[in-house]
Amino acid sequence: MKTLLFTLMLALTYFTCFGQFQLKDKGAISSLKVQVISTGETIESQNEELRLTPASLTKIVTTATALELLSPDFTYKTNFYCLGKIQKGRLLGDLLIKSNGDPTLGSKYFDQSTPELIYSRVAEELSMAGIKFIDGAILIESDTISYSAPRLWEDMGNYYGASPQGFNWNDNTSEITLRSNEVGSTVEVVSIEPIITPYTIRCQAVAATHNIDSAYVYGVRNIKEWWIEGSIPQNRSNFKIKAAMPDPAQTFKNGLEVFLKEKGIPMEHNAQFDTSTKKTILFTFHSPNLSEIIKNINHLSNNLFADQLLLTLGKEYKGTSSWDNGNRVIKEFWSGKIDFENNFRLHDGSGLSPKNLISTGGMVQLLTWIQQNSTNYEVFAQSLAKGGESGTLRTVFKHPQLKGKIIGKSGSMEGVLGYCGYLTTRTGKYAAFCVIANNYLVNTKQIRQEMDELLTNLTLEN
Repeated sequence: MKTLLFTLMLALTYFTCFGQFQLKDKGAISSLKVQVISTGETIESQNEELRLTPASLTKIVTTATALELLSPDFTYKTNFYCLGKIQKGRLLGDLLIKSNGDPTLGSKYFDQSTPELIYSRVAEELSMAGIKFIDGAILIESDTISYSAPRLWEDMGNYYGASPQGFNWNDNTSEITLRSNEVGSTVEVVSIEPIITPYTIRCQAVAATHNIDSAYVYGVRNIKEWWIEGSIPQNRSNFKIKAAMPDPAQTFKNGLEVFLKEKGIPMEHNAQFDTSTKKTILFTFHSPNLSEIIKNINHLSNNLFADQLLLTLGKEYKGTSSWDNGNRVIKEFWSGKIDFENNFRLHDGSGLSPKNLISTGGMVQLLTWIQQNSTNYEVFAQSLAKGGESGTLRTVFKHPQLKGKIIGKSGSMEGVLGYCGYLTTRTGKYAAFCVIANNYLVNTKQIRQEMDELLTNLTLEN
């Protein structure tokens, strides 16, 4: 009896804390749903019908849909061709690359996809074909991709907001080295790697007394001169920030041409040859399997990979890589399986758009469907982070008794925090959960702690 009373008091304390969070910040909104999958029993529900900004919880929808429609073994393919005749060690034509949007090409996240390995493979294949000189240039065929309309301007020039393009390279990211002097002085751009010619970056950031990166990059690919605003710590000779790459295809070509020249295969850029001759395949580069890409997305919250999956769904099922087509495919897939229409409004695949809306009740429906109906559930579950151990959940749900009990994903942006996934209660009930808070003005650390305590309590006391 005493144990039961203690449990009830403890639960009441945690729920009150969560409620006090709402009461202290009158403008904040919160929503919660925890439901046992096998029985439909609701462990806890609070405002589950509210549609809130989900941030990166959006990736759960994107990756789950991609697994169902593309399969875990799906790979992107990039074809490399010789376009023209090969005569006495010379390619009388161009080196042609045809892309289907592989976001992993040149990515730091996969050992088999690094820039050095891709460039080396091209050089090796050219040598095996007997080519020692290229009369023409490097051509790239790819889809034309517009920017996501609802994307924030302040995100678009920075690495985390790097938008997928027809040809993706090096995570569509450049590293910028900055040098600062005394407080208030303008910061200098030392180097940009890889080189983004013909684009330039002008620095308007200043040196400051703080010790953090407060420099932000602004620009889109239609603007040739990008710029940096904000501040970095004073008196730094080698301070690095990351920016979105203006034109990944051009950056790839710049780097490959330099690499080939170093390997003894120079390019002439001569347009005076017959381009009507045959196209000869050199090789096809295959990306890692979709299961590996999705694990990266859900563990590390990779925006570029998630948004590219959305575009790929549009291309595969509607014929064109577009944000609207991708979202139509997702909506059509889930319609009839869950109440998608009343619980989801999506504009991108990553959650960067503040216009995305998801209800916690809807997310629990989706997670429940995956567990009950999908043959890909195990692959999906393995893509999720483990509470207190890995990915975006490594700093939460660290209670010793929670080890192995919670898997899922976090989502956050300014004034937004959420968690969703699966949990196993103390008595062995397997439940889907989702909790989201919006419009808070207090420190995110406080909201994170309240959510951590709440879900920890619900897991241990049921």
